[in-house]
Amino acid sequence: MKIFLVPVGIMKKYMKELELEIDETLTPKGLMEKYIFPDKLKTVYFVNGKRTDPDSKLKDGDVVKIVSTFAGG
Repeated sequence: MKIFLVPVGIMKKYMKELELEIDETLTPKGLMEKYIFPDKLKTVYFVNGKRTDPDSKLKDGDVVKIVSTFAGG
């Protein structure tokens, strides 16, 4: 199945926008593991514009945005 992976903010440093053929069992968290991002980055996942659980199943045609959260002072 095909999905679209869209990095947001600092995530663009690690990857570019991609159209991917993936296994039906892959989750947003699995995408992070497959595309090896630094462990220190805390991330939030949006699928088709809605925040989603990192372990939710992806569907054909989904647009997945990966956003790094950070704190500062």
